Amino acid sequence: MFSGYRFEMIVGCMSAGKSSELIRRIERARLAYLPTIIMRPATDTRSKANCVESRNGRTSQAIVVDRPTDILKYSSQALVIGLDECQFFSDEIIEVVLKLLSQKKKLIASGLDLDYKGNPFGPVPHLLALADRVDKLCAVCRKCGSDFACRTQRLVQASEQILVGDAQYEARCIHCFDPPADYQLQIALTQKDQPQLTLVSNTHEAVTGAIPAAINNAINNSINSSITNPMSNSLSNLNSSVNSGVYPGA
Repeated sequence: MFSGYRFEMIVGCMSAGKSSELIRRIERARLAYLPTIIMRPATDTRSKANCVESRNGRTSQAIVVDRPTDILKYSSQALVIGLDECQFFSDEIIEVVLKLLSQKKKLIASGLDLDYKGNPFGPVPHLLALADRVDKLCAVCRKCGSDFACRTQRLVQASEQILVGDAQYEARCIHCFDPPADYQLQIALTQKDQPQLTLVSNTHEAVTGAIPAAINNAINNSINSSITNPMSNSLSNLNSSVNSGVYPGA
Protein backbone atom coordinates (compact mmCIF):
# COMPACT_ATOMS: atom_id res chain seq x y z
CA MET A 1 0.00 0.00 0.00
CA PHE A 2 1.27 3.46 -0.91
CA SER A 3 2.07 5.84 1.92
CA GLY A 4 2.56 8.97 -0.25
CA TYR A 5 0.44 10.76 -2.77
CA ARG A 6 -2.21 8.66 -4.49
CA PHE A 7 -3.42 10.99 -7.24
CA GLU A 8 -1.01 13.53 -8.69
CA MET A 9 -2.03 16.12 -11.29
CA ILE A 10 0.45 17.96 -13.51
CA VAL A 11 -1.14 20.88 -15.34
CA GLY A 12 -0.14 24.03 -17.19
CA CYS A 13 -0.10 25.58 -20.64
CA MET A 14 1.52 24.11 -23.73
CA SER A 15 5.32 23.65 -23.72
CA ALA A 16 5.40 23.69 -19.91
CA GLY A 17 6.90 20.20 -19.66
CA LYS A 18 3.83 18.32 -18.45
CA SER A 19 4.37 15.15 -20.47
CA SER A 20 8.08 15.21 -19.70
CA GLU A 21 7.37 15.39 -15.96
CA LEU A 22 4.80 12.61 -16.26
CA ILE A 23 7.34 10.34 -17.96
CA ARG A 24 9.99 11.23 -15.36
CA ARG A 25 7.74 10.23 -12.46
CA ILE A 26 6.71 6.99 -14.14
CA GLU A 27 10.37 6.14 -14.74
CA ARG A 28 11.10 6.72 -11.04
CA ALA A 29 8.32 4.25 -10.18
CA ARG A 30 9.91 1.73 -12.53
CA LEU A 31 13.22 2.18 -10.72
CA ALA A 32 11.36 1.12 -7.58
CA TYR A 33 10.22 -2.06 -9.42
CA LEU A 34 6.58 -0.98 -9.41
CA PRO A 35 4.39 -2.20 -12.30
CA THR A 36 3.54 0.88 -14.36
CA ILE A 37 1.54 1.79 -17.43
CA ILE A 38 0.84 5.01 -19.36
CA MET A 39 -2.32 5.68 -21.34
CA ARG A 40 -3.45 8.57 -23.48
CA PRO A 41 -6.60 9.39 -25.49
CA ALA A 42 -6.81 8.69 -29.20
CA THR A 43 -7.75 12.34 -29.76
CA ASP A 44 -4.10 13.27 -29.33
CA THR A 45 -2.68 12.55 -32.78
CA ARG A 46 0.64 14.39 -32.36
CA SER A 47 2.51 11.48 -30.79
CA LYS A 48 3.47 8.27 -32.52
CA ALA A 49 1.27 5.23 -32.10
CA ASN A 50 1.64 3.47 -28.73
CA CYS A 51 3.87 6.24 -27.46
CA VAL A 52 3.88 9.37 -25.30
CA GLU A 53 6.25 12.09 -26.46
CA SER A 54 7.36 15.35 -24.92
CA ARG A 55 8.60 18.38 -26.85
CA ASN A 56 12.08 17.97 -25.41
CA GLY A 57 12.38 14.51 -26.98
CA ARG A 58 11.56 12.31 -24.00
CA THR A 59 9.38 9.33 -24.94
CA SER A 60 7.76 6.34 -23.28
CA GLN A 61 5.59 3.47 -24.37
CA ALA A 62 1.87 4.04 -23.92
CA ILE A 63 -1.50 2.53 -24.74
CA VAL A 64 -3.91 4.62 -26.78
CA VAL A 65 -7.55 4.34 -25.67
CA ASP A 66 -10.71 5.51 -27.39
CA ARG A 67 -12.79 5.85 -24.22
CA PRO A 68 -11.86 6.39 -20.57
CA THR A 69 -13.55 3.12 -19.62
CA ASP A 70 -10.95 1.29 -21.75
CA ILE A 71 -8.37 2.26 -19.12
CA LEU A 72 -9.87 -0.28 -16.75
CA LYS A 73 -9.14 -3.07 -19.27
CA TYR A 74 -5.38 -2.48 -19.22
CA SER A 75 -4.75 -1.34 -15.66
CA SER A 76 -5.43 -4.52 -13.71
CA GLN A 77 -1.76 -5.50 -13.41
CA ALA A 78 -0.35 -2.01 -12.88
CA LEU A 79 0.13 -0.27 -9.54
CA VAL A 80 1.18 3.11 -10.95
CA ILE A 81 -0.89 4.47 -13.85
CA GLY A 82 0.04 7.49 -15.95
CA LEU A 83 -2.62 9.42 -17.86
CA ASP A 84 -1.45 11.95 -20.44
CA GLU A 85 -3.49 14.72 -22.15
CA CYS A 86 -6.40 14.34 -19.73
CA GLN A 87 -8.20 17.35 -21.19
CA PHE A 88 -9.11 15.22 -24.23
CA PHE A 89 -10.92 12.59 -22.18
CA SER A 90 -14.68 12.76 -21.76
CA ASP A 91 -16.26 13.21 -18.33
CA GLU A 92 -16.21 9.41 -17.97
CA ILE A 93 -12.61 9.79 -16.84
CA ILE A 94 -13.87 11.08 -13.48
CA GLU A 95 -15.63 7.83 -12.61
CA VAL A 96 -12.68 5.84 -13.94
CA VAL A 97 -10.29 7.73 -11.67
CA LEU A 98 -12.52 7.14 -8.67
CA LYS A 99 -12.67 3.44 -9.54
CA LEU A 100 -8.89 3.17 -9.80
CA LEU A 101 -8.40 4.98 -6.50
CA SER A 102 -10.80 2.55 -4.84
CA GLN A 103 -8.56 -0.25 -6.16
CA LYS A 104 -5.57 1.28 -4.31
CA LYS A 105 -3.82 2.36 -7.51
CA LYS A 106 -1.52 5.37 -7.74
CA LEU A 107 -2.39 7.82 -10.55
CA ILE A 108 -0.16 10.42 -12.17
CA ALA A 109 -2.08 12.53 -14.70
CA SER A 110 -1.16 15.49 -16.88
CA GLY A 111 -3.05 17.88 -19.13
CA LEU A 112 -4.00 21.42 -20.03
CA ASP A 113 -5.96 23.12 -17.28
CA LEU A 114 -7.19 25.96 -19.57
CA ASP A 115 -8.34 25.98 -23.18
CA TYR A 116 -7.50 28.55 -25.87
CA LYS A 117 -10.04 30.99 -24.40
CA GLY A 118 -8.51 30.76 -20.96
CA ASN A 119 -11.46 28.74 -19.63
CA PRO A 120 -11.26 25.46 -17.64
CA PHE A 121 -10.66 22.60 -20.06
CA GLY A 122 -12.84 19.49 -20.11
CA PRO A 123 -12.77 17.24 -17.01
CA VAL A 124 -9.47 18.66 -15.72
CA PRO A 125 -11.04 21.03 -13.12
CA HIS A 126 -12.90 18.09 -11.55
CA LEU A 127 -9.76 15.98 -11.54
CA LEU A 128 -7.85 18.80 -9.87
CA ALA A 129 -10.41 18.80 -7.08
CA LEU A 130 -9.91 15.05 -6.57
CA ALA A 131 -6.11 15.10 -6.62
CA ASP A 132 -4.05 15.15 -3.43
CA ARG A 133 -1.08 16.73 -5.20
CA VAL A 134 -1.25 19.42 -7.89
CA ASP A 135 1.70 20.92 -9.76
CA LYS A 136 1.09 23.80 -12.16
CA LEU A 137 4.01 24.27 -14.52
CA CYS A 138 4.83 27.43 -16.47
CA ALA A 139 6.49 27.84 -19.85
CA VAL A 140 8.48 30.60 -21.53
CA CYS A 141 6.24 33.30 -23.01
CA ARG A 142 6.83 33.36 -26.75
CA LYS A 143 5.92 37.05 -26.93
CA CYS A 144 7.80 38.75 -24.08
CA GLY A 145 10.22 35.99 -23.05
CA SER A 146 9.19 35.81 -19.39
CA ASP A 147 9.23 32.53 -17.46
CA PHE A 148 5.60 32.83 -16.39
CA ALA A 149 3.61 31.63 -19.41
CA CYS A 150 0.40 30.03 -18.13
CA ARG A 151 -1.93 30.45 -21.13
CA THR A 152 -2.12 28.73 -24.51
CA GLN A 153 -2.56 31.30 -27.27
CA ARG A 154 -4.36 30.10 -30.41
CA LEU A 155 -2.85 31.72 -33.49
CA VAL A 156 -5.60 30.82 -35.95
CA GLN A 157 -9.26 31.78 -35.94
CA ALA A 158 -11.32 28.67 -35.18
CA SER A 159 -14.31 28.20 -32.90
CA GLU A 160 -13.90 24.54 -31.91
CA GLN A 161 -12.45 23.92 -28.46
CA ILE A 162 -10.25 21.00 -29.55
CA LEU A 163 -7.88 21.77 -32.42
CA VAL A 164 -4.91 19.43 -32.24
CA GLY A 165 -1.55 20.71 -33.43
CA ASP A 166 1.51 22.66 -32.33
CA ALA A 167 1.78 25.20 -35.15
CA GLN A 168 -1.60 26.73 -34.23
CA TYR A 169 -0.57 27.63 -30.67
CA GLU A 170 2.11 29.23 -28.55
CA ALA A 171 2.65 29.70 -24.83
CA ARG A 172 2.05 33.16 -23.39
CA CYS A 173 2.01 34.81 -19.99
CA ILE A 174 -1.18 36.29 -18.63
CA HIS A 175 -0.09 39.79 -19.66
CA CYS A 176 0.55 38.85 -23.29
CA PHE A 177 -2.42 36.50 -23.63
CA ASP A 178 -4.95 37.80 -26.14
CA PRO A 179 -8.34 36.11 -25.66
CA PRO A 180 -9.87 35.25 -29.05
CA ALA A 181 -13.16 36.90 -28.09
CA ASP A 182 -11.47 40.28 -28.53
CA TYR A 183 -11.26 39.82 -32.29
CA GLN A 184 -13.81 37.11 -33.04
CA LEU A 185 -16.64 39.30 -31.78
CA GLN A 186 -15.73 42.07 -34.23
CA ILE A 187 -17.85 40.64 -37.01
CA ALA A 188 -18.50 42.84 -40.05
CA LEU A 189 -22.12 43.48 -40.95
CA THR A 190 -23.39 41.75 -44.05
CA GLN A 191 -24.56 43.85 -46.95
CA LYS A 192 -28.25 43.38 -46.16
CA ASP A 193 -27.71 44.29 -42.50
CA GLN A 194 -25.90 47.54 -43.24
CA PRO A 195 -28.03 50.65 -42.62
CA GLN A 196 -29.09 52.54 -45.73
CA LEU A 197 -27.98 56.18 -45.53
CA THR A 198 -29.50 58.86 -47.83
CA LEU A 199 -28.24 62.40 -48.24
CA VAL A 200 -31.03 65.05 -48.14
CA SER A 201 -30.79 68.69 -49.13
CA ASN A 202 -33.07 70.12 -46.45
CA THR A 203 -35.31 69.24 -43.55
CA HIS A 204 -38.40 69.08 -45.71
CA GLU A 205 -36.89 66.32 -47.88
CA ALA A 206 -35.78 64.42 -44.79
CA VAL A 207 -39.32 64.46 -43.45
CA THR A 208 -41.16 63.76 -46.68
CA GLY A 209 -38.82 60.89 -47.55
CA ALA A 210 -39.98 58.97 -44.51
CA ILE A 211 -43.80 59.36 -44.87
CA PRO A 212 -46.38 58.15 -47.42
CA ALA A 213 -47.11 60.17 -50.55
CA ALA A 214 -50.70 60.96 -49.53
CA ILE A 215 -49.58 62.54 -46.26
CA ASN A 216 -46.81 64.31 -48.14
CA ASN A 217 -49.33 65.86 -50.55
CA ALA A 218 -51.51 66.96 -47.66
CA ILE A 219 -48.56 68.67 -46.00
CA ASN A 220 -47.60 70.39 -49.25
CA ASN A 221 -51.16 71.67 -49.78
CA SER A 222 -51.27 72.93 -46.21
CA ILE A 223 -47.93 74.72 -46.62
CA ASN A 224 -48.97 76.27 -49.95
CA SER A 225 -52.32 77.47 -48.61
CA SER A 226 -50.68 79.04 -45.59
CA ILE A 227 -48.34 80.99 -47.87
CA THR A 228 -50.66 81.99 -50.78
CA ASN A 229 -53.99 82.68 -48.98
CA PRO A 230 -52.74 85.57 -46.76
CA MET A 231 -51.06 87.19 -49.79
CA SER A 232 -54.16 86.98 -51.98
CA ASN A 233 -56.35 88.41 -49.20
CA SER A 234 -53.98 91.36 -48.76
CA LEU A 235 -53.99 92.16 -52.50
CA SER A 236 -57.79 92.00 -52.60
CA ASN A 237 -58.12 94.42 -49.68
CA LEU A 238 -55.60 96.79 -51.28
CA ASN A 239 -57.50 96.86 -54.59
CA SER A 240 -60.75 97.60 -52.79
CA SER A 241 -59.16 100.48 -50.92
CA VAL A 242 -57.75 102.03 -54.12
CA ASN A 243 -61.07 101.81 -55.93
CA SER A 244 -63.02 103.38 -53.06
CA GLY A 245 -60.38 106.04 -52.36
CA VAL A 246 -60.12 104.92 -48.77
CA TYR A 247 -56.74 103.72 -47.59
CA PRO A 248 -56.07 101.59 -44.58
CA GLY A 249 -55.20 103.68 -41.56
CA ALA A 250 -56.57 106.89 -43.05
